[in-house]
Amino acid sequence: MGGSPRRTAVDDYLATIYRLEEVFGVARTTDISRELGVRPATVSKVLRRLASEGYVVWTRFRGFRLSEAGAAAIRPLVRKHRICEVFLSTLGFGPLEAHEYAHYMEHLPQAIVESIYRHVGAPKECPHGNPIPGEGLSPRGTSLTEFGVGDVVEVVGYRGELVTYMRRCLEAGLVRGARVEIVGRRGRAIYVRVGSEVRKLDLRTAATVLARRVE
Repeated sequence: MGGSPRRTAVDDYLATIYRLEEVFGVARTTDISRELGVRPATVSKVLRRLASEGYVVWTRFRGFRLSEAGAAAIRPLVRKHRICEVFLSTLGFGPLEAHEYAHYMEHLPQAIVESIYRHVGAPKECPHGNPIPGEGLSPRGTSLTEFGVGDVVEVVGYRGELVTYMRRCLEAGLVRGARVEIVGRRGRAIYVRVGSEVRKLDLRTAATVLARRVE
């Protein structure tokens, strides 16, 4: 996939749905809109077209998912994107920068990206802790929402590498390697202690944080 402006736009939508599915199981119009910086009305129009073309499936009251054809079409591009993220991280780029700049590289010829893959040591996951498609790996972390009050965990990644949520995590001090204590839950929020400060995270943001318990 890739090449024409229209094809690139379709790739962006399918890849965003892919990443949202990794975290939430479905993709909502509002999340797609935020991630792509596109008006919800425009998102709905594109999604209707993608559904008519057989790339996505709509479930009433839930959201959109990729069809088998949609997943097969976008998986190679997600692979290239995450390989490029690894390469960019070795150059010193942070998690948001690596994700952003990988968009400029993901349409490189497959042969070039596979050469980069071998050059950086044939990694199994991207710098955000997400599996590189084709490598048969599951995320090594668990969603922060799966831990209980009193648990101390280490942040190991950001499921789906979704910019909207990743930015919130980084602003709250939830960088990779940070030790976090879960100090409370209330309604649709989880409270965590990062260093000497207590931060409030909505559950959707917390769901994107990959963590592992510190023994």
